[in-house]
Amino acid sequence: MADRSAGGIFISYRRDETGHVAGRLADYLRERFGNARVFIDIESIGPGLDFVEEIKGALANCGVLLVLVGQHWTTMVNDKGQRRLDDPNDYIVLEVRTAIDRNVRVIPVLIDGAEIPEEEELPAALRPLARRNAVRLDHETFRSDVDGLVQHLGLPTRAVVGRRALLKWGGGGASLALLGTGIWTAGRWARDRPPEPVWTYRTEDEVYSSPAIDRGVVYVGSVDEHLYALAADSGKLHWRYRTEGSVTSSPTVADETVYFGSNDGHLHAVDQSTGTSRWKFPAGEVIHSSPVVSTGTVYVGCRDNNLYAVDAATGKQRWRFARGGWFNSSPRVAGDVVYVGCRDHNVYALKAESGEILWAYTTQMTVDSSPAVEKNIVYIGGDDHLVYALNAANGELIWSFVTGGGVVSSPCVVGKVVYIGSDDGNLYALDANTGRERWRFDTGNGIRSSPVEEGGLVYVGSRDFSFYALEAASGKLAWRFATGGPIDDSSPVVADGMVYFGSLDGRVYALPVR
Repeated sequence: MADRSAGGIFISYRRDETGHVAGRLADYLRERFGNARVFIDIESIGPGLDFVEEIKGALANCGVLLVLVGQHWTTMVNDKGQRRLDDPNDYIVLEVRTAIDRNVRVIPVLIDGAEIPEEEELPAALRPLARRNAVRLDHETFRSDVDGLVQHLGLPTRAVVGRRALLKWGGGGASLALLGTGIWTAGRWARDRPPEPVWTYRTEDEVYSSPAIDRGVVYVGSVDEHLYALAADSGKLHWRYRTEGSVTSSPTVADETVYFGSNDGHLHAVDQSTGTSRWKFPAGEVIHSSPVVSTGTVYVGCRDNNLYAVDAATGKQRWRFARGGWFNSSPRVAGDVVYVGCRDHNVYALKAESGEILWAYTTQMTVDSSPAVEKNIVYIGGDDHLVYALNAANGELIWSFVTGGGVVSSPCVVGKVVYIGSDDGNLYALDANTGRERWRFDTGNGIRSSPVEEGGLVYVGSRDFSFYALEAASGKLAWRFATGGPIDDSSPVVADGMVYFGSLDGRVYALPVR
């Protein structure tokens, strides 16, 4: 239980909306303040214990309550259709109400674009929450956001050897051996005899970007504001290109040019050989969406609520498609149609030449997943916990499949099977025609990485600090490789007998396929 005298920290969250953030935040805070000073997961109270008394006891030992507020925190309902915040016995209501009554410092933490609730949206006992200063925590800028949160807490930190320090101790070959031979790394055990990495490359910050491989070179972005070009066989640095913001967008290569977005609000075009800028297209906000190039046009989404079509040679805008929500989703082009998800709850099909809307399918929540298009079917995930199969011609629903968490992972379709991850920690294999589940594999933490299948194995990263290889037919574990941090949006790429991916430990990994 957290220690009030040392400024204990209680994390209040809903597992099915912000669980993927809560675990990571707890890990970070424990590194800074120690395990005994961070309390999380009141849901794990043992049988026979008084729920209300346990909450009161935990909060009696805390100096601050962090309330993780997702975009649907005020509207989520229980199995009876009742709004959860209107249930006086709901554990979130109990936690926040008890903290307010006991004058515990309460800080709303707004997750991935959520807003502080208005007073009229809250039950009377929770209305003081609307007047509390809030902090923001977005998964693309997690490290800088949580550093700011720690400063706001104003609590003394402990001297601790953190995960990053452990990695720095290794220094090249020594750390490579630790990461590849089943020895402890960051408190995790690499089981099932994983392959040893051929190489790893350490950037200066977290890697959300997925790699792109072309002509023996790996291109990948980092939160350290650079795009890297690395030799695919050795990891040797060819060049790195500096932007003015984090590079969480994944690059694409076409016509000797590397295209990618940046948090500096620009779509960049960089010479593949030299790493020099060809042009920069100014959008209005952060670009986390990954561009796609087709017939001389670059298509990319932006957090200014626009999807852009840009001339690949000149960087001049051809058209833009404006909606009422962000485009984190990366577009896909099939024939003369662009398909993309949007945080306005819709999946769109647009004419590639003009941006004219062909159809829209409305989901129940935001859509950050990127679509896959196979045999006239659009497959895509939603933050409403659903995987969708839509008719590519008219947007009509063919089937949907319910998971236990939001689906940010993008589908991989191979033959008659759709592979896709969920924030519930499972990788699912679904029948492409019917949506029937073939198998699932539980990693224990959220999967936002998008899987890839090659040679009868499915590769995917998880936020449980592990990279997995699973048998495509059965979902049986082939091997698991431990990294020094969560694997978030970075999705694996297989090329020339190697699989490449990035991790929030700041590294790019190259493992042999076997």
